[in-house]
Amino acid sequence: MENSFKNQNIETMFSRILGKLERIEEKLDETSYPPEEAFNSDFVERVNTAGNEIRKGKRLEFESMDDFLNSIEK
Repeated sequence: MENSFKNQNIETMFSRILGKLERIEEKLDETSYPPEEAFNSDFVERVNTAGNEIRKGKRLEFESMDDFLNSIEK
Protein backbone atom coordinates (compact mmCIF):
# COMPACT_ATOMS: atom_id res chain seq x y z
CA MET A 1 0.00 0.00 0.00
CA GLU A 2 1.23 3.50 -0.81
CA ASN A 3 2.96 5.29 2.10
CA SER A 4 0.59 8.27 1.94
CA PHE A 5 -2.35 5.98 2.82
CA LYS A 6 -0.84 4.32 5.92
CA ASN A 7 -2.23 6.58 8.67
CA GLN A 8 -5.52 7.65 7.09
CA ASN A 9 -8.95 6.41 7.94
CA ILE A 10 -10.82 4.34 5.38
CA GLU A 11 -13.17 7.16 4.35
CA THR A 12 -10.31 9.54 3.59
CA MET A 13 -8.42 6.82 1.75
CA PHE A 14 -11.42 5.98 -0.47
CA SER A 15 -12.00 9.66 -1.10
CA ARG A 16 -8.42 10.07 -2.35
CA ILE A 17 -8.67 6.92 -4.46
CA LEU A 18 -11.90 8.15 -6.08
CA GLY A 19 -10.29 11.51 -6.78
CA LYS A 20 -7.38 9.81 -8.52
CA LEU A 21 -9.74 7.58 -10.52
CA GLU A 22 -11.72 10.64 -11.63
CA ARG A 23 -8.53 12.31 -12.87
CA ILE A 24 -7.57 9.13 -14.75
CA GLU A 25 -11.05 9.02 -16.29
CA GLU A 26 -10.72 12.65 -17.41
CA LYS A 27 -7.40 11.86 -19.09
CA LEU A 28 -8.91 8.84 -20.84
CA ASP A 29 -11.80 10.98 -22.07
CA GLU A 30 -9.26 13.39 -23.60
CA THR A 31 -7.72 10.57 -25.61
CA SER A 32 -8.64 10.67 -29.25
CA TYR A 33 -7.61 8.80 -32.33
CA PRO A 34 -6.29 10.55 -35.40
CA PRO A 35 -8.65 10.83 -38.35
CA GLU A 36 -8.40 8.15 -41.02
CA GLU A 37 -6.85 10.75 -43.35
CA ALA A 38 -3.78 10.88 -41.09
CA PHE A 39 -2.89 7.29 -41.96
CA ASN A 40 -1.14 6.20 -45.13
CA SER A 41 -3.87 5.39 -47.66
CA ASP A 42 -2.23 2.04 -48.45
CA PHE A 43 -2.46 1.05 -44.78
CA VAL A 44 -6.14 2.03 -44.59
CA GLU A 45 -6.85 0.02 -47.75
CA ARG A 46 -5.08 -3.07 -46.37
CA VAL A 47 -7.02 -2.85 -43.08
CA ASN A 48 -10.33 -2.48 -44.92
CA THR A 49 -9.47 -5.39 -47.23
CA ALA A 50 -8.55 -7.61 -44.27
CA GLY A 51 -11.81 -6.68 -42.52
CA ASN A 52 -13.81 -7.60 -45.62
CA GLU A 53 -11.96 -10.91 -45.96
CA ILE A 54 -12.60 -11.75 -42.31
CA ARG A 55 -16.34 -11.08 -42.76
CA LYS A 56 -16.33 -13.38 -45.80
CA GLY A 57 -14.57 -16.13 -43.82
CA LYS A 58 -11.39 -15.91 -45.88
CA ARG A 59 -9.14 -15.11 -42.89
CA LEU A 60 -8.85 -16.35 -39.34
CA GLU A 61 -10.65 -14.46 -36.61
CA PHE A 62 -9.58 -14.64 -32.96
CA GLU A 63 -11.67 -14.08 -29.84
CA SER A 64 -8.83 -12.36 -28.01
CA MET A 65 -5.27 -11.14 -28.39
CA ASP A 66 -4.16 -14.09 -26.23
CA ASP A 67 -5.75 -16.51 -28.70
CA PHE A 68 -3.95 -14.76 -31.55
CA LEU A 69 -0.59 -14.86 -29.77
CA ASN A 70 -1.06 -18.51 -28.83
CA SER A 71 -1.72 -19.38 -32.49
CA ILE A 72 1.53 -17.66 -33.50
CA GLU A 73 3.54 -19.55 -30.89
CA LYS A 74 2.37 -22.93 -32.21
